[in-house]
Amino acid sequence: MRSLCRTLLHGPADAGSLRTAETFFQSVLAGRNGPVPDFGHPWRAPALPPPDDPTERRNILLALAPVMLLDQICLARAARPATAHRPAECHLFDLYCRSIGLDDPAVSAPIRFRARLALAGVAAPSLNDPGFFQTPGIPDFAWNLPAVQLCLFHRPRRYFPELLGWTLAHNLREPAWWDGSESADPNDMARNRALAHAALEAFGARDEERIRAGWDLYRRLFAELLNQAAATADRKLPADEALALIIEARRSHAVGHHGRILLDGRSLDEWLTDPDPGPLLRALRESAWVDRTCPPSSRLIRAMDFGGPMFGVFSRAEQRICLDWIQDDKHPLPLAPQAPPFVPRPAETAPPRGHGLRSKRALYTALLGAESTPDLPGRAAGTVSRVLRLTRLILPLQRGHRRFFPYTESGFQDRIEAIHAHEIGRYRPSDQPPQIGEAFCRWVILQLAPTILVDGCWLAGIGTAAECLDTAGRHLLKIYADELGNGRPERNHPNVYRHLLGRLGIELPPFDSEAFASDPRFLDDAFDLPVYLLAVGQHPQRWFPELLGLNLAIELSGLGAGYMRMIDLLRSHGIDSAIVQLHLSIDNLASGHAALAREAIMIYLDEMERKGGRKVSCQLWKRIWTGYLSLYTAASRLAWRLHRRSARSGN
Repeated sequence: MRSLCRTLLHGPADAGSLRTAETFFQSVLAGRNGPVPDFGHPWRAPALPPPDDPTERRNILLALAPVMLLDQICLARAARPATAHRPAECHLFDLYCRSIGLDDPAVSAPIRFRARLALAGVAAPSLNDPGFFQTPGIPDFAWNLPAVQLCLFHRPRRYFPELLGWTLAHNLREPAWWDGSESADPNDMARNRALAHAALEAFGARDEERIRAGWDLYRRLFAELLNQAAATADRKLPADEALALIIEARRSHAVGHHGRILLDGRSLDEWLTDPDPGPLLRALRESAWVDRTCPPSSRLIRAMDFGGPMFGVFSRAEQRICLDWIQDDKHPLPLAPQAPPFVPRPAETAPPRGHGLRSKRALYTALLGAESTPDLPGRAAGTVSRVLRLTRLILPLQRGHRRFFPYTESGFQDRIEAIHAHEIGRYRPSDQPPQIGEAFCRWVILQLAPTILVDGCWLAGIGTAAECLDTAGRHLLKIYADELGNGRPERNHPNVYRHLLGRLGIELPPFDSEAFASDPRFLDDAFDLPVYLLAVGQHPQRWFPELLGLNLAIELSGLGAGYMRMIDLLRSHGIDSAIVQLHLSIDNLASGHAALAREAIMIYLDEMERKGGRKVSCQLWKRIWTGYLSLYTAASRLAWRLHRRSARSGN
């Protein structure tokens, strides 16, 4: 379960991992018995009074750590490009943003829980650290509920009714001492409950049994977690078990460094390849490495001190566990892990979904239908790679504001300001009748529909656990939340465009349907840019530098003469210009999306230079600028077609 949760959170989540997660989810879902109690009403978890004993408190908090630090992660992908315009999904995504403290990290439940761990003297690694999943003291049963959370994280559409019920139960649970109830803001709790109810109401009266099953599942699993935590709260993890967990966590990096160290006739490397640490610890206890008469003088302990061959390998807490193990006169046989480590099953041999897609239209539909990485069409990554490869080829040919330049913070800011000033300076109000006719405007609005109906999709994969979001990621997530309307469907950018299409009498099939993609009124080139944006959004970790640059180009493109002239043109023909005006205002360089996009790049490069040096930051900057230019590469064919159509029509 530990390995499964790590894979589902940090990836790459393959088809086998998701099958395992879904199988587990369905098995616990089937455990429902009898009527669902108190559906839709506030409820209290089983009584678990705050213990006075510090050890008991630490044990309970450790058992709750995985589920509390992953609080509401199951909602991070509730608003996918194909569903983000729906009211229920909008409300759930707003609830997720509140839970991670998008505007104020101090109100985030996971971040508050991390503070409670620190106050209790628990120094568990962060979720970003692979060692978190092997933290000594977190019992095996503590990973069952997180496995369900992460299954819902990857399958928000497939199990949406269950997700609704689960979310309602979670937010209607009365807070307790481990939540920090003494400092909880009742207004925040009331808002979260209102959002959960609003999502349920927006979904309507369907799949009620599945919604109730999700409600019951959360209550059952949380009660089971608390009961198991209470039963083991006063149990100090035996030193042999704690040391066995440490060996398990270090094993993969230790093998290869200890071939010359012999223990009972075998090299230590050979001992470490055995998945059961019991025989190794038995041999070590009887060896010259352990001095039971004076444990601190043991060669094993001295090897961990300054100057020793293992100095810096083990933390002070881990060294203390090792010393406790030597001093333990009971020395029962070390226990092997209770369950074998999870090994993801190989992906299915059948071709992945979308394999052999013959057109960008079909790829558009397939990308909208993908919930998680294993669902992606085979051509998705190749599409991104081709656009970036072409962009790199033409990079030396760029002139003016698109030319590449060495990165410095001041130079970067100056370039962005120059681009903005140039675009603003190109605008000249005109009292003359427009040269572009209304029919052409309506046609362009139609051709842009595949792109604007997925507005924000390039950032759809940013959401994750609160602790896993750095400052640059939070900036991008704020932009995505704005694109989706911040929980208000009427402000959702694709919905604003739908309103425009409706007022113009342009009727289209549902945008995620094959009928939409095959609509003959669209140019084939109208799908170039949205396919690229959708594919990048499904691979945010793989192309994060390029994503930063692409995002900057998109946000800057909404400023200046182009949009200002467009507003004048649409108004002259009596066409609603709300969607253009919306981007012109919200993308502003003072405090809007363009400012956030610029700051995200600066923050990211500053961090990477501190971690990897100037050479690394320079390489990443070139990737960022390639991503910046890739917007124009992906949109070039459609732009050329629109220009030619305009010229032929005499506009």
